[in-house]
Amino acid sequence: MAAPIESLLNEICESEDPIEELKSLRTAVLATPVSGLRQAVSGARLEIIFGLLNTNDKEQIEVCVEILSRVLQALEPNQLAQNYKTALQSGLNHPNDSVKVLTLTQMGRVAGHAEGVSQMLNSGEILCDVIECISVERIAVAKEAIAALSKLSNTKAGLDVLFQSDLLNKLKDVMLTSDIIRYRVYELIVEVSTVSPVSLGYCANSGLISQMLEELTGDDVLVRATAIEMVTNLAQSQHGRQYLAQQGIMDKISNMIIIFGAHNYLKLKTYLNEGPYYINAVSSVITEGAD
Repeated sequence: MAAPIESLLNEICESEDPIEELKSLRTAVLATPVSGLRQAVSGARLEIIFGLLNTNDKEQIEVCVEILSRVLQALEPNQLAQNYKTALQSGLNHPNDSVKVLTLTQMGRVAGHAEGVSQMLNSGEILCDVIECISVERIAVAKEAIAALSKLSNTKAGLDVLFQSDLLNKLKDVMLTSDIIRYRVYELIVEVSTVSPVSLGYCANSGLISQMLEELTGDDVLVRATAIEMVTNLAQSQHGRQYLAQQGIMDKISNMIIIFGAHNYLKLKTYLNEGPYYINAVSSVITEGAD
């Protein structure tokens, strides 16, 4: 299958309107097992496909995304980081959300790979773009950005870059976008914090956990309920519970839940199910106590 794929790439390169050739290539790559694609795409000029994303033609973008989603699975994460750095950065800034999701998915693969993550850590501009994607309206984009940054934080080097460099200021700047985006960043902080006591220490020293805990005493009952959800997630780990207990937060939440009770519960439940906050359902502790 390597020869047909290379042949189709040549045809695409020579065509002024390559949509039909792209569809043929899509059929070819989808019909080839990922293991077979490794040989087929080794040294292939995939930058041709990346380049064809630069269009306003939605059908062409869709076909290119399908092709790349399949083909890039055949590449090792360190190959992606080394050979397609520029293409990945362009994808993060593409106006089409499907391209952003594709790119962030691949960035997540890179962040979870020992060699790939070292390449990623040396690309501060790309990491800034990943953080910026947290503020994209479409939740699917934000979730992939959070997942990639969370994987990056599984190493000490990743924690250093995210929390002891200008990237921390970038996170804080993104949080200013809106309540929704602020809580997306909190979600990232909670995910990172639950990994280990060390990662929790980085997050605590950043000041973002303290800022999240301050949300528990705000005037907006919906914001407070969302903060409870985040703190509840943090308490899923033993070291998280110990930290919260040391801060006197567990007793505070217990008192808040008792006071909150069923007051405004139906309004809250409806809002959290249908409203704009990017969270799961409100804490089961609240829902069980109010029903």
